[in-house]
Amino acid sequence: MRHVVKSGLACGLRWSGTSLLRRRLNGRSGTPWIVGYHRVVEDYARSARRSIPAMLVSRAMLRRHLDWIGRRFDVVPLDEIVTRRGRGGRFRRPSAAITFDDGFRDVYELAFPLLKAKGMPAAIFVVTSLVGTSGVPLFERLYLALLRARNTSQSLSTRLGSIVSALGLEVEGLADAAPAAGDTLRLTRRILETLRRDDLALLVEALEKEVGVDEEALRERRPLDWDMLKEMRRSGVTIGSHTRRHVVLTLESEKRVQEETVGSRRDLEERLGAAVHHFAYPNGWFDDATVAAVQAAGYSFAYTSCRHRDPAHPHLTLPRTLLWEKSSLGMFGTFSPAVMGCQADGTFDRSGLCPLHRRN
Repeated sequence: MRHVVKSGLACGLRWSGTSLLRRRLNGRSGTPWIVGYHRVVEDYARSARRSIPAMLVSRAMLRRHLDWIGRRFDVVPLDEIVTRRGRGGRFRRPSAAITFDDGFRDVYELAFPLLKAKGMPAAIFVVTSLVGTSGVPLFERLYLALLRARNTSQSLSTRLGSIVSALGLEVEGLADAAPAAGDTLRLTRRILETLRRDDLALLVEALEKEVGVDEEALRERRPLDWDMLKEMRRSGVTIGSHTRRHVVLTLESEKRVQEETVGSRRDLEERLGAAVHHFAYPNGWFDDATVAAVQAAGYSFAYTSCRHRDPAHPHLTLPRTLLWEKSSLGMFGTFSPAVMGCQADGTFDRSGLCPLHRRN
């Protein structure tokens, strides 16, 4: 039903021109449409059974997205945006930039060949402490552990609450979470948006100790190595920072924020031998202090997944549209050009997507 309503709305807005008008009124004409992805997989249905669905896009669907974008936009590298904006220039033709977050190996294996074949530039934001290791971001380990806990317990929230209490941590609203099948993602978000990185690591380790680890699922989430990054860079892929440990900066101390922003930039520049200008906020969240830290660390441009921006630092709060397998589906569950067009026009954007919106 949701696909039917969304697709019907999209078709009406695109055919009437309302969607394009909204794009102009929102000031998006003349500025690049920046899209973001996370993991790329062969079989979405199989991978979604033990992954966060909104972080997945199949290779086949990514190809549909790239084909659609390539026919309607000039796909430009992020560095070109730097140059144009530095001159105060706008883009005459509709332009788009393609980005990937987190630095998963499947981006190299599945997305990179597609991009090369189509001659499209792209950017990837990597978690530098994980590059070249077998490590997996904590949020992925947390989600997998909660999935295992849910499958072995009738009361996931009670079980999780006991572990959180034993560690001396506090997660607001944890007791209110119903142990329904769909709550794993809600619990994951609640925990990630509450705990600092060190506390999160304690919780994940305690959970994994109790419920075990899905080694196969972790192998599917392996990060890129430095040779892959160097090869991608030589082929036109811009390499940016996504912090050292994928921490939600707005939750962390000033010292930790500095370590994550300065340290990850230094890691990349030392290993790649090139200046790094671009940064993506983990979870898309930013506030005045983190924007100031990103600027002090030397980045020229930073990207969010929120729709609001810091008027004093517009280049350090550039919004992106995060796309995944189902973000462009129409009423029949297949790719819909009208829905994709509305994504490009910002029709489905919500101004208050980030809870920090009204605090800035």
